[in-house]
Amino acid sequence: MDTTIENIKKYLAIINPDFKDNDLLEFIIYEVLDRVQLYLNTEQIPTKIERILAQIINTSLKKCLNNMELSTEVDKAISSVSDNGQSVSYANEITRYFTTASDEEIFSGFTSLLSRHRRIKVVHPKDV
Repeated sequence: MDTTIENIKKYLAIINPDFKDNDLLEFIIYEVLDRVQLYLNTEQIPTKIERILAQIINTSLKKCLNNMELSTEVDKAISSVSDNGQSVSYANEITRYFTTASDEEIFSGFTSLLSRHRRIKVVHPKDV
């Protein structure tokens, strides 16, 4: 799994050199990998789709960052308000997007490519 993550980071650096390797990027990579594993119904991520995953992450990040730039301060989610200290904190829009968006939204346009790698789940009794 570590080589998959490193390969995805390399592909992301090629696709979009503006993205920095930080905790947020780690979170997003793990979130997308978890979703893909659930979608494909497998623990192993095929190496053939690592570039596709990098593109999915890049597209989603661009979309999220674009929405953040277009939104005003009023549109951003408020995570906490302090009265005496007069501080207002906004929730991280990117983290919120990746935790609440549907698979179809995150995989936008890539579900047909990923569906080829899906494994069916066969349920059968153990005592056959």
